[in-house]
Amino acid sequence: MRTTNERLNELQARISDNQFLTKQGLGNEVSFYIFDYNPADELMVRSRLPEIERYTANKLDTPIKEFNIFDIATRFFEERQYMEKNYQMEQVKDSFTLYDRMQRALKTATERDEVIKYIREHYEDNAITFITGVGSAYPLVRAHTVLNNLQPIIVQKPLILFYPGVYEGNKLSLFNQFKDDNYYRAFRIVEP
Repeated sequence: MRTTNERLNELQARISDNQFLTKQGLGNEVSFYIFDYNPADELMVRSRLPEIERYTANKLDTPIKEFNIFDIATRFFEERQYMEKNYQMEQVKDSFTLYDRMQRALKTATERDEVIKYIREHYEDNAITFITGVGSAYPLVRAHTVLNNLQPIIVQKPLILFYPGVYEGNKLSLFNQFKDDNYYRAFRIVEP
């Protein structure tokens, strides 16, 4: 089994290949990929992504647009000045009530999902899309929901979701222990 660093090197080479950018060999499938990795390597993955982004932009003149779903959700609450209210609610009620209220405010898994709305408004047709922050946003925002809702939006260039866990046989297991709903349309971009 290869290390996460070795797999990140292969990822960098793969996305810098023009064949990858033109989606050759996928047939009519969506060009959605998952880079799954050991959750213990989260900080390494985070530190390597800017390097991969620079390398790809320089080699192919193709930018990478990163969307950190945890940052998007946090920004949503900060812009509406909900953060202090959220802290207070958790102290008075409990974490489950707060989670429920936050999920309703974000409208996750609905037609008006705020995370998806943000990505739709900032998406760039000519860029490879990176989705990060999956582990930090759990359970508020779920990976399979994000991927399902982005299918009609991200169609020009590939999307890569960075997943701290296992994606195997179309099954998602966050942190190698929380089973998420299955997602059948993505490909593992680099084998372990």
